[in-house]
Amino acid sequence: MTAVRPLARFNVIRTRPRMTRRSCRKDAANGVISSINEQPNKDSEDAGFCGEPFADNGELLSSLSPLLFSMKLCGLYFHRENWHRRRSDDPECNPVTTKTGTFLSGLRVYATIVLFLVWLNAVRLFSLFGRNDHFGAPLLMKITVFAVIHLSAIMYTACYFASHTGKLYKVLLTLPVTPDCVTGARRVAVGVTAIIWIASIVNLSILAFIHLSTRHGEYDFTFAPFITYMKVPEAKITIARSCGFLMYISVFPGSLFAHEMSLLVVYIFCHQFKKLKKHFRHAVGKRGRFIGNLSSFRRRHQMLSRAVGKVDGFLMFGNVGGFVCHIANIIILLYSIMFYRESTATPVSAITHVFWLMSNLKGLFFSATTAILVNHMVCIRCVVLKCAYA
Repeated sequence: MTAVRPLARFNVIRTRPRMTRRSCRKDAANGVISSINEQPNKDSEDAGFCGEPFADNGELLSSLSPLLFSMKLCGLYFHRENWHRRRSDDPECNPVTTKTGTFLSGLRVYATIVLFLVWLNAVRLFSLFGRNDHFGAPLLMKITVFAVIHLSAIMYTACYFASHTGKLYKVLLTLPVTPDCVTGARRVAVGVTAIIWIASIVNLSILAFIHLSTRHGEYDFTFAPFITYMKVPEAKITIARSCGFLMYISVFPGSLFAHEMSLLVVYIFCHQFKKLKKHFRHAVGKRGRFIGNLSSFRRRHQMLSRAVGKVDGFLMFGNVGGFVCHIANIIILLYSIMFYRESTATPVSAITHVFWLMSNLKGLFFSATTAILVNHMVCIRCVVLKCAYA
């Protein structure tokens, strides 16, 4: 009995690897067969969906060129070259690719410098507040300016993160969309970009009038730490105001263009989910009998959902931060106008409060529009999921 047990154990141990090898071979064969069967479905999905062809690769990205060019000027967008695909010592690398990579790396350096300056300006505004501050219209205006500048820094950071990770560029370049979506995105990009440039010029002109035409220095505290902690001679006060005004140039166009990018991304996904819902209703028919390929609808929905997940961080920071900050500023400004006469005692102070109120209303309009589109997109996704998995 003692001699038989080791042999039995040896036989058991020896037969197990044979069984696993056979099972692995079967699984590999099944995987190859399933991949071969799914290849035509993937090719047909790349060509179009439900008989409707997709736009060419990169056409969606090129349709947003007015917005992307404006964002590059503000330091909000750059494309990081993927050096893992092709090294610099590759003999097949052409000089055109090298020049493009150098130009794009220059945009990245420019965006990094702009982000650093924006955050430096945001940190500088901590010196707005002093010991002599008391609750009133000046303190409420300080809180409003402080919140707007820090919101702009958050928006710049979100755009920099989206560009650095390459998720935004990858989604805009590789997401298969229909030609009508490309046409609609181009119209929205051109129209809203023109409106934002006009609004930014008007806002900066009004802001320059407010800060350079004040005789009594009502809003010189925005040039902190000058005036608040460091006294400036009367002969150099105009120079201090001019230098302080330059720190606010990137606030309005930067925040508005970041809002526009969020709005356009949500518009693209909402448009494609709406198309998916429309095709699914046609496939179901009036009698409730499904006619079509359910797996293609599931793959299309999963593709759009994964793309939404890639840009979720960018949308989350922009929409939530903008919505909360703009609502808080609107409440503060309305409270100051209603209960403090000094907020509208002079024409300059009245123009200032109306100016900041309108600026926050514009930002709230972008944030609310994006939130409404996101809510509509979520409702469409829920309807498609309920119909597909019922």
